[in-house]
Amino acid sequence: MTEQKRPEISIIVPVYKVEKYLNECIDSILAQTFTDFELILVDDGSPDNCPALCDAAAAKDSRIRVIHKPNGGVSTARNAGLDAARGNWIGFVDSDDVIDKTYYEKLYRAAKQSGAEIAASNILYANADGTPNNYKDLPLKNEVLTIDEAAHRIRMTPLVQAATRLHRRDVIEKIHFPDGKNYEDAFTTPTIFENSTAVACVEEMLYHYRLHPSSIMHEKVGLKNLDEIDANYGLLQCALRHGKKDTALLEYKIMKSYFKKFMKKLSPEDRNDPKVQQTIDLIRKAETEVRQAGADTLRNKLEAAVWFWNKTVYYHLKGWA
Repeated sequence: MTEQKRPEISIIVPVYKVEKYLNECIDSILAQTFTDFELILVDDGSPDNCPALCDAAAAKDSRIRVIHKPNGGVSTARNAGLDAARGNWIGFVDSDDVIDKTYYEKLYRAAKQSGAEIAASNILYANADGTPNNYKDLPLKNEVLTIDEAAHRIRMTPLVQAATRLHRRDVIEKIHFPDGKNYEDAFTTPTIFENSTAVACVEEMLYHYRLHPSSIMHEKVGLKNLDEIDANYGLLQCALRHGKKDTALLEYKIMKSYFKKFMKKLSPEDRNDPKVQQTIDLIRKAETEVRQAGADTLRNKLEAAVWFWNKTVYYHLKGWA
């Protein structure tokens, strides 16, 4: 028996409690103009109709494979997909989002033509009902970034999110998304970038990200939110390793800002948890590191203030948009 040919791209979709959006997501992937792919739907123990929807989709298209697993969170679902993936390139799509029909064709072409191991596109933000949202965040132009420059811009939303990127297999296949952590993309992005030499950027808004403002507004803040500060420390370290002191200072300022915001919303019981003190110690460590690196210049502080005021203005100030 001859060995089955590898698909060129493996697309991994973690699935959990998204029955309202799942078929639209799957249809947008099956409509891709780039057709040499496998779609791996990872049912993360979803308690709704999603498992049946996954199986029904697989019955209609041979490119779809379904993994059913006990619930463990998005990181465990992505890891299960990575373990099963056979493609030469790896992409992720969140199961409540959709992608432009040319998404993978354009990312793949940009990566192949430039020799980059990663390609990324800008994001079109949509409301929960799928209509376009007014929010725009356009920091990527048609260009190829060295890893030093990618580390400089690592805070940018399209670069830090796994779903807006296409990865050559060798730069991501040994990556393990952290189990039980929020902000798993930010935890893994520095390592993925540093396994690479370049990132090809596509300025078109090819990834359509669905905003759920009501869930964000009513989300209860708990100790899990402190994971975001840990993840930002990893971005800070990456920036320092590549000599990008302005980005490192910005990450430190973000860590402090997030901690202040979270502490206001934590319950009195949670405020006494050891994880809070660990986070305080981490922020102090970050402060020492940026000072020792000479990152706390007046210019860098002013630029960070602009980021908090208006990210779009910040991107233009840096010449990135």
